[in-house]
Order: sequence, then structure tokens, then C-alpha cells
Amino acid sequence: MPSVFDKYPYSLYIKVIAQRVKEIIDQLLKEHGLNSSQAILLSHIHQSIEENIEINRKFLEQTMALSGPSVTNLLNGLEKSGFITRSSNHADGRNLRIDVTAKAKQFFSGRSDAFTESEELITQGMSDAEKAMFASLLTRAFENVEKQLLK
Repeated sequence: MPSVFDKYPYSLYIKVIAQRVKEIIDQLLKEHGLNSSQAILLSHIHQSIEENIEINRKFLEQTMALSGPSVTNLLNGLEKSGFITRSSNHADGRNLRIDVTAKAKQFFSGRSDAFTESEELITQGMSDAEKAMFASLLTRAFENVEKQLLK
């Protein structure tokens, strides 16, 4: 019996899974006034601050693999919603300093983790060994695509 993957390319399944997961995460985050892209960026900013890494737009563009306008748009939304503040960097006036607010800290401490919930949904019915293999294969696929883009 032919596999369903014989009918359609892997890229279609990856695209549909990514879209559905984004929709699920967006639903879980809606009550907090965030979407999945904003939450990922906010988490990255928060983690970088915890690790004492200087954050600016260029750093976020590179580490999040986003364009400058995309980062600016996400930052504008986070600032407007009260999750971050931006101010002049005292060491280099050309750069902005980005900080998380009390609202963001409350979000991190009190939220149900939408990303964990979505991962549990994706891996539902998989054994621990299958989950480990799935993560390994996803990582390898990601690395293969990244290498191709760097050529």
C-alpha cells in the first residue's frame, strides 16, 4: 500500500503542520494579547537579557532569521502592548536598548506554556524514543536547509 507521502511532497506537510501549530499557539496566546511571532521574539529577548546579552534590532534580525522591518513591526507591537520598552543605549546612541516590562515578567511567570502545549499535541501518541528521534530528524532537516541557504 503506498504511503500518503508518495502523493504529496514533504514540504507540503511541513507547511500545513507549521500553519496549524501557529494557529493553535495563537489561540492559546490570544488571552495575553500576543501572537506566536511576538511570543517567540519576547521569549528570545527575555532569555537574552537573563544571559546578559546586549539586545538590539540587528542582533534580533540575525538570531531570529527575520528581516529588519519584520523585527521592527514585532517590536512595535510588543511595545504598544506594554511587554517591552525601548530607550537609547547609553553606550552607543545609535542603538536602542530593549527591556522587558513587569507585564512581560508576569506573562512568563503565570502563563500556561503555549509552546509546550503545542509540542505535546504534535507528539501525542509518540513514545519517548520516537519523540527523541523526531526532534533529531527535525534538527537535521533544519540544518540541511540552513546549509543550502548559505551556499
